[in-house]
Amino acid sequence: MDPHVVSDFIGTTVWPWVMERLVVSETGTGKIVPWLAEKWERLSPTQIKFYLRKGVKFSDGAPLDARAVEYSIGRIFDPANKSAQRTFFQLFDRIEVLDDYSFIWHSKKADNGLMNRLVNIGHIISPRTRGTDKTAMSLNPVGSGPYLLKNWVKGQRMTFEANPGWWGNQAFPGRPQTIILRRIQESSVRVKAFLAGEIDIITGVLPHFIPDLRRNSMVDVKAIPAIRVMFLSFISRHGGPFADERVRMAANYAIDAELVRKTILGGNAELYGQIINPWVYSGYNPGKTWHGYDLAKARQLMKEAGHESGFKADLITAVGRYPGDKETCEAVAGMLKKIRIETTCNAQAFNLFRQNLTAYQSGAKKGAAMYYMGFGSSSGDPALMMRATTGCKGPWSGNCLKEIDELLERATGLEDPKAQQAAFEGVTDLMKAKAAHKILFRTHDIYGISKRVRFQPRHDETLPPWEITVLK
Repeated sequence: MDPHVVSDFIGTTVWPWVMERLVVSETGTGKIVPWLAEKWERLSPTQIKFYLRKGVKFSDGAPLDARAVEYSIGRIFDPANKSAQRTFFQLFDRIEVLDDYSFIWHSKKADNGLMNRLVNIGHIISPRTRGTDKTAMSLNPVGSGPYLLKNWVKGQRMTFEANPGWWGNQAFPGRPQTIILRRIQESSVRVKAFLAGEIDIITGVLPHFIPDLRRNSMVDVKAIPAIRVMFLSFISRHGGPFADERVRMAANYAIDAELVRKTILGGNAELYGQIINPWVYSGYNPGKTWHGYDLAKARQLMKEAGHESGFKADLITAVGRYPGDKETCEAVAGMLKKIRIETTCNAQAFNLFRQNLTAYQSGAKKGAAMYYMGFGSSSGDPALMMRATTGCKGPWSGNCLKEIDELLERATGLEDPKAQQAAFEGVTDLMKAKAAHKILFRTHDIYGISKRVRFQPRHDETLPPWEITVLK
């Protein structure tokens, strides 16, 4: 629960329950709207002035002011924290405190994506936590948000209680007073618990469970086109067969994404041609496509690369984290065997997946390796998504293709919107040409919602519990 140190999907979901951001995106529209910052104005291409909401207090009683913002962002750059968030703040320069409730955010150069990025990151915590042990801070976060973390059984559940001192209590009078977030990895077990009335909202419903849910008059099913892009990627930065572009391209052509989309996901996804989602501020082009299915071409590329007889490779994924993750990974493994890449899907709990991916990235784990995952940033920042998944220092990247990093760096710093759009599209084209990933599809999020509550799912995979209304 430390938003300044780690970078992961679960954290992005639950951090705002306790620790708030300057701005948020509006449910239904995705529009950036005020939160802790009541308003802001761009003073120059590198400066934005923020005006904070007055009267907000952290749960320890400390006032939320400009110094708290300065302290919170500063933690990301503390070398002792070894923050995975730093890659998202490469253009950050400094916070200039003007008074208790206003400050100027300085960037090193033009940063058109800053406001979009702040929707997702830059959570504000109490400055009274300064000097607190990192483990203790993670277990007992001190924010200004609508909920307080009361109990955490790692890998099983987190319990949150409503914050009686939250500044937004009057705006959300029907919100739940207690939230229990349960981690149930297997979709079938989630559905069973949901239909038994043990759970009010479930995510990640697999398509073949939808008929069972729709037959139950006490629940609703909602499918929302979402931000998450599913892809297979390669550990190529340390040499080995996947350092050869032809091998990566062969893997691309060997995988039939449309077959997976229709069968495993029941059509609840769309074939996709870029690593960024449609809600980015720049770079998205609906006409982009990725490498399709062509087994003959895949085999020819393996032959040209000197791997006609194949090789062994590891393949990992997380289980119960993305729609059809384990099943898709297993299908991909079977398809790759047709070009003699001998692999078996190793589906594992997310924490272990993260640990193993880090070991492959660092070179601690040796040998040819691939990983299947999804990336879905709600920040709307294409540079963040591209850097995180593909950059040499990206937390979810197994590649180090310096041409991509260089082009991305140029695109990020452009001030003119048209030039920036073209530059980001160029990054996508280069990713495709280098076969940095095999992009399969953009998923739809399928929710089961009890009729005991009212809730509108969001496209960005976040679940703000203060927007849930408990029905009487």
